[in-house]
Amino acid sequence: MHAVVFGNVTAIIQRMYSRRSLYHTKWRDLKDFFTLHQIPKELKQRMQDYFQTTWSLNHGIDIQETLKEFPEELRGDVSMHLHREILQLPIFEAASQGCLKLLSLHIRTNFCAPGEYLIHRGDALSYIYYICNGSMEVVQNDMVVAILGKGDLVGSDMKMHLQSSSMGCNGPGGGGDGPPGGTGGQRGGDIVIKSSSDVRALTYCDLKCIHMQGLVEVLRLYPEYQQQFTNDIQHDLTFNVREGYEAEVSTIQPQNWQLRSYTQTNSLKRFSAIDS
Repeated sequence: MHAVVFGNVTAIIQRMYSRRSLYHTKWRDLKDFFTLHQIPKELKQRMQDYFQTTWSLNHGIDIQETLKEFPEELRGDVSMHLHREILQLPIFEAASQGCLKLLSLHIRTNFCAPGEYLIHRGDALSYIYYICNGSMEVVQNDMVVAILGKGDLVGSDMKMHLQSSSMGCNGPGGGGDGPPGGTGGQRGGDIVIKSSSDVRALTYCDLKCIHMQGLVEVLRLYPEYQQQFTNDIQHDLTFNVREGYEAEVSTIQPQNWQLRSYTQTNSLKRFSAIDS
């Protein structure tokens, strides 16, 4: 009995030292990188802060690297568990279990330190972001127009992505095997959806990121859910940063600019309350 207990304790201690050794190895590699490439002090500090914070969150364990050895079915079940917080949002209530499982494989975890930009104005929008913890601000023309916090969604609606996907599959020169959406190419009606705003972290932020190209691929497999999701996302986004979105809404609702979307209005009200 004593031998079993001693053996277990020894194994635990060995794992602790192994993990600590890996940390120190990566830290030394990072310092060597700074020296080799003469990284400026400000960038160096940002990289060090990011490394230390992310290590404290995941202990150096890469989720995707760990899961890639397992079959897709099992990866889907594990991914649903890891991303259950975002998958329990009302916008996904009508999705089937199979749809959620495929969707979970396109969700990634991200982290933002204070002052870091999640999105720059003019960036191609590739993700919808869900804020698990922390606070962020949306900036347009050097003015803060919204404050985002835990539980908020920021990104783009799906209308143009799905139109692009449909053109890519059915339009001239389009092929069903090409990637839906756009990342800069023009084949098959591909387009680039850009951001109208900067989104910057005010505090340390934990985020879940849904890859939009992957989301489009999943929605194409579940057309019965696609239309509902497309309609719901326009209202469930706390702030829609798609370039041209505000102009579209102001054209539809010229009498009341702040009715551009229920959630976007809530975000503006929250910012006004904080500001006052």
